Amino acid sequence: MTKWLFLFLLLALLALVACGGDSTPEVDPVWDALFVQEGMRVDTVGVRDLTQSDTLSDYPGVVIIDRQFTFQPGAEGGEVFAWEYYAQALNPIKLIVVKFEESGEFIEIIGESEMIVPEHKGLNRHVLHEPIPIALGCMMGLVQPQESAIPFRNLRGYKTLITARPFQRPLMRRDAFAMYGWRYALRVFWRQKEKDNS
Repeated sequence: MTKWLFLFLLLALLALVACGGDSTPEVDPVWDALFVQEGMRVDTVGVRDLTQSDTLSDYPGVVIIDRQFTFQPGAEGGEVFAWEYYAQALNPIKLIVVKFEESGEFIEIIGESEMIVPEHKGLNRHVLHEPIPIALGCMMGLVQPQESAIPFRNLRGYKTLITARPFQRPLMRRDAFAMYGWRYALRVFWRQKEKDNS
């Protein structure tokens, strides 16, 4: 009896594993092709594991600027062409790229994505209709004009500028922002023509 029970359990386990489906990530050839463009260097800025954020802000209508993850020196002349994020809610969001204006009193908007609503909860990816140019000192940010969609993780020593004031173009006052230790589940992809070293 024990032998038959063992065989039954073994077969049930094998059937369960076989029916479990393919655990490899979904292949998106259009997305993947963006990262193998000949003559282009492609890199990313932002969080690697987008699933590690666990808290939604209860402040409606916030503008967020990530001071921790900035574009590396040498990225100027490149452009942001895509972004991905983890959504916990289906509320409108917009990517922004900003930098401090010369006086340091203002934050200048370099470019922005269209306002979008996440397609679903979980990981979302978007290719920008218009790439955003990168200048020296650029930072990425996020506008959540209603309730929050993208969660954050509270990390000691992390630096994110946040304001509940409405998003303004082309400048926002630096003193309207407060510093928080909130790391949002967001990253951007940028590209730059490879330099000819010959």
